[in-house]
Parts: sequence; structure tokens; C-alpha cells
Amino acid sequence: MIRINLLPVREARRKAGVRQQGLLLVGAAAVGLVGALVLHLSVEARISSTRDHIAHAEAEFARLQETLAQIEDFRNRKEEIQRKLTVIAELEKSRTGPVRILDEIATRIPDRLWLTHLTMKNGVVEMRGYGLDNEIIAAFMTSLEESEFVTGVKLVETHLELDSKKTLKLNSFRIRSRDTRYVPAAMPAAGGGRR
Repeated sequence: MIRINLLPVREARRKAGVRQQGLLLVGAAAVGLVGALVLHLSVEARISSTRDHIAHAEAEFARLQETLAQIEDFRNRKEEIQRKLTVIAELEKSRTGPVRILDEIATRIPDRLWLTHLTMKNGVVEMRGYGLDNEIIAAFMTSLEESEFVTGVKLVETHLELDSKKTLKLNSFRIRSRDTRYVPAAMPAAGGGRR
């Protein structure tokens, strides 16, 4: 009988199969490594992009903080300027107010009426003087009431006096009024309550 030795063919096939499996294993490992490398590079790119975005956001935040500080500084300056303007307006009002009232009184004094004393304190204007008769004093008071700078004109007292030479009878008067800048705001009318 003839014997054929098939072992070398089997051995060659087995070696070829092992070689094939080795190549497949190496190929799979290479594909896995390439995939891992691609995934790693993708994650690194995302991390880098996120870091850049964070750095940009922090820079923007710092810039906005600086802008916010400038806005707060401008707001403080505006309040300070507003306070100064209010003080200036009050000073201007108190500076020109008496002048306007004096001018108003001077232009409204009728003939045959003389002022001897005038005081202005806390919005109260008090005038003393002489008039030829009561009608002239009443006309002066009516004229003062028409002024926009004086309000609440009241006759405090009046009486008949002789002049210094004791030849002429004059009516001495005292009038009190208020500077309109110092008049408190009108209170709302009471009423309308439930009964």
C-alpha cells in the first residue's frame, strides 16, 4: 500500500490559516488604533475649541466688567452733577428771588404811597409805610395780589398819623405777604370719606 504524507499540506494550510488570522488580527488592531486615534483627535479638537471658547468668554466677561465699572462711575458722576445742579438751582433761585420780589414791589407802588421798611425772612415779606389814604393802600394790595411772585397779601394794621411836621395826616400801614417760592404745596381737600 502506498502511503501519502498529507501532513505538509495540512501544516501549510494551518500555517496559512494562522497567518490569515494574524493578518486579520493585525488589521483589526490597526483599524482599532486608527479609530482610537481619530476619536482622540476629535476629542482633543473639541477640548481645544471649548478652551478657546472659555478663554474668549472670560476675556469678554473681563471687558464687560470694565464697561460695567465705567457705567457705575458715570452713574456716580451723574448723581454728583445732579446734586450740584440742584444746589446751583437753589442758589440761583435764592439769588434772583428777592431781586424779583423787590422789583415787583417797586413797579407796583402807586403814587402817594411810600415804603419805609421792608423785610424778607423765610418766605414772609413784611412792608411798612405810609399812604395818603386807605384807597391807595388797598390799590397797592390788589396790585400785589396780581403778582406771580407774591401771594397771600394781608393788611396787618393801619392807623392815621401826622407827618413829622404835623401838617398832613397819613395812613400808616403794615402789610404781610408770602414769597411764592416758599408757599407749601396745596394739601388735597379732605372729604369723600365713608359715612
